[in-house]
Amino acid sequence: MITAQNMKSKKAFLFVTSILMSLTFYAWLALLNNFAIEKVAFTGVEIGMLQSLREVPGFLAFTAVFLLLVMSEQTLALISLCILSIGVALTGLFPFEIGLYATTVLMSVGYHYFETVNTSLSLQWLTKAEAPKVLGQLISVKSLAALFS
Repeated sequence: MITAQNMKSKKAFLFVTSILMSLTFYAWLALLNNFAIEKVAFTGVEIGMLQSLREVPGFLAFTAVFLLLVMSEQTLALISLCILSIGVALTGLFPFEIGLYATTVLMSVGYHYFETVNTSLSLQWLTKAEAPKVLGQLISVKSLAALFS
């Protein structure tokens, strides 16, 4: 049974996880270029390879459906957020080419799976009447969090 309190906690989950994702991802993005150039000595070729590798998990995000056979969407969202955070946290510990590629792919898996599941949860939990307003608020909160990254 859906209660007002239950819906508030679901919205809170969406807002908190969206803020955490945005803070983590945009902090990584802001620091990446300086780290890649100064510590790992990347040139344009390596940056291009890094960005290409970063998009592979996005292309494969449909595989989240298979993970949903063994876990709930909320669980997958939290695990994805943890994977994103771990990938970002480990980035500074591997200041060499393969290390940066590996941590970027790890971070990207968490990011893309989280975004896939977060959108799905939002559309499941919100009514048709409130969905446009709350989805807009979620985008606003993500943008605001990105400013603080």
